[in-house]
Amino acid sequence: MLSAAVRPRRNDVPHAVISAEVWHTEWARDLVERLALRTVIADERLSCERVLDTLAAQSVAFVCEELPVSGLAAMTWAARRTEALRRDDPLLGVVFMVEDPRALDPRALGPLVRTLSPGDTDLPGFLAEVQRVRREFHWEARNRRPASRPAGEAAARPARWAGTVPNFNVKHPSMLLPYALLSARTRREVYCEVSPQEALLFVADSVGRGPAAAVAEVFRTLRQDVDRLNSALGSRLRLHLDHADDYEVVQAACEAGFDSVMVDGSGRTLHQNVLFTNAATELARRYGVLVEGEIGSIDGAGLRKWNKTTPGDFTRFAEDTDLDLIGAHVGQFHSFDYGFAATRRSLAEVGLLDDRATGDDLHAFTEACASVEKELNDAGLPGYSAEHRLLAALARRATTEGDGPRLDAVFQEMRARVPVYQRPLLDALEKEWLERRLAKARRKTELWDEVFATEPAREHRYAAIDHGLVQTLTKVLDGTGRALVVHGGTSLSRVDLASLPAHGVARVNFGSGVYADYLEALRAHLPVDVNAATGEGTWKHLRRMSYLAEATRDWRSWTDAPPSFVDTFVSRLERCYAAPLRGRTPEQAQGGRS
Repeated sequence: MLSAAVRPRRNDVPHAVISAEVWHTEWARDLVERLALRTVIADERLSCERVLDTLAAQSVAFVCEELPVSGLAAMTWAARRTEALRRDDPLLGVVFMVEDPRALDPRALGPLVRTLSPGDTDLPGFLAEVQRVRREFHWEARNRRPASRPAGEAAARPARWAGTVPNFNVKHPSMLLPYALLSARTRREVYCEVSPQEALLFVADSVGRGPAAAVAEVFRTLRQDVDRLNSALGSRLRLHLDHADDYEVVQAACEAGFDSVMVDGSGRTLHQNVLFTNAATELARRYGVLVEGEIGSIDGAGLRKWNKTTPGDFTRFAEDTDLDLIGAHVGQFHSFDYGFAATRRSLAEVGLLDDRATGDDLHAFTEACASVEKELNDAGLPGYSAEHRLLAALARRATTEGDGPRLDAVFQEMRARVPVYQRPLLDALEKEWLERRLAKARRKTELWDEVFATEPAREHRYAAIDHGLVQTLTKVLDGTGRALVVHGGTSLSRVDLASLPAHGVARVNFGSGVYADYLEALRAHLPVDVNAATGEGTWKHLRRMSYLAEATRDWRSWTDAPPSFVDTFVSRLERCYAAPLRGRTPEQAQGGRS
């Protein structure tokens, strides 16, 4: 029968599926009960697999079973049981109870798999690691609706905007200085924005504490830099969080003191978008922060990239939310990806691959042993043959002597001891082991390329804005105190940019074009062709970030006497982006024609 722990549990407390053999072992039951999970007992009538089938997906933190064998057989058995238990949930934690810790070296087990022995104190840490990885992989696991505001607590009202202001992308902290100088020289507000993806990949020093913590640290640093520049230059530089689809990221930006945040649920259905946006808006209101939402996917892949926001969807979204600003697709396009959720999954997978791929990677070695053992069985060699015994001796030598010798030393030792006809067996095992290690390294390289594949496959200079649609959408917002935001400003011509203030657009975001302009101006300061790097993805990103770090390492000391390239870049910002939003022609703008 399926039996649960006696005490009632909250619905959000995960389950632990425990085999009867483990549950009836007093020391093991005591360790499991300390976790205060919803415990479900499996026995011969209701196996662990059947229990997992009856419970909701991802509601089980781990399964704990007894390990009935030891040595090489234990490694093979553990691998097969792990595969069977993870049929529907590849991130399920798996624990094998052993009376003798020497029965199986835990280093030989895969990610999120461990042993449990008497006196073990690491089970709470293992549970926390399983839950952390799941949060990184699954958006839903980390975005349960935030707690409601206490009764009687009034929502803080954010500061309003005036006119149409530019919002420039921050790909490197040194870009803050020219933005602040532009604000000081024009005596107008200027926004600068950073998305969680950009904060992580372009600015963060480390992800050792996890992506969310790294991004939060970036937010605090950017806030300090903006405050310092505003104080020193008399500028009105504002800080905006762009394309955030995690509550914890929105809260981190609000706590850091951002002036506005964009809560982006546009990749989901309209109903889901409304639910997410309202919950995130309620969270941001506690900090008095302007909140922007988005209806209609601007960024997506393929045809979705070109789908314009429909007036019907926009009207419903405006009526069902309490936003200050609403972004819509009116014909523009983006050139950068903002897939922070996908990046978190990729980084979590890299972490799982790294988890056991340290030193000699005994997990890969045990997999190689199992593969070669199968080949011996397929070749008709009985289990008592010298070759099977040699394989078992190798596994035992590598995994049951504490830190033990390095595997290359084990192979060298065995080669000196075995007959010549068994040497191919050793070389076949070494080949399997190294190929598995290489496969992990290749998979990590693929993941990094996916993370840093931020540039478009093709470039477009200008998009065709739908002025009729802009007028229709702004009319929907008339009299509501809200306004339209246009993303992808660098894809618009100056004529289209100059028309947006008359439509009542509050803010225009400029991203990839500004970044390219900054790199071009910076090359006058430190001449290097950053586009000459071979390869795509990771290598191109590495080349550019290395160049930026070198060329701008002392940028915080430039405030009093900015280098000439900064002045050149500020003039270009004014001519190409800021001036059109004030209805001025290039000839009227400071610095003349671009």
